[in-house]
Amino acid sequence: MGDAVVDGAAADSPAEPGNGQPRELAEAIAGLTGQIQAHHARAQARERVIDQLHAEVERLRAGADAVLLRPVVTDLQHLRADLLHQARTLPGPLDADQAVKLLESFALSVELALERCGSVPVRPEPGTAFSPREHRAAKVVEAATPEEDGTLAEVVADGYRDTATGRVTVPARVHVRRWTPRTTQTTQSTQTTRPAPAEEQQQNAETGGNTDV
Repeated sequence: MGDAVVDGAAADSPAEPGNGQPRELAEAIAGLTGQIQAHHARAQARERVIDQLHAEVERLRAGADAVLLRPVVTDLQHLRADLLHQARTLPGPLDADQAVKLLESFALSVELALERCGSVPVRPEPGTAFSPREHRAAKVVEAATPEEDGTLAEVVADGYRDTATGRVTVPARVHVRRWTPRTTQTTQSTQTTRPAPAEEQQQNAETGGNTDV
């Protein structure tokens, strides 16, 4: 009976750590290691995809820039060819009118190139009202009348407008009129003219210095 009690007590007591628990711990560690390695592999794959996408974006951006700049490059090539041709065939005696027409033709070539890029020149008319969004005051000149106050007296350089948005990207440089009220001249009706000191002394000498009435 004593042996039976001992056997029952042994059965109720907690089991001693055996060879099964280290095996389960090793399997759990191996599972975690596998998950970490898989996560690391997925992270590396994502980084490779990001690098490939970045390279593709840079390639497309370079191609888009080349496509946008191609018309401008073509126009600049033509302008260079025109300049060289004019330099070789330029006549000796060149008067002012011929020089003006030649330079204006080159300016027109540049203007066409700018239009391809979506930028057109804007030249305001003298006499129009000054606009801070479209004009930049390079100089302020005196206005002849109050009605000319805040109007354009002269256009120094053209401005430029974006054809897509319609907004002015480069304001025109202008001279602006400013009216300043002139001080009224002293009128003889409101102020009595006093003789100059020399004249006053001469009058006193002639009258004997007697100022009594």
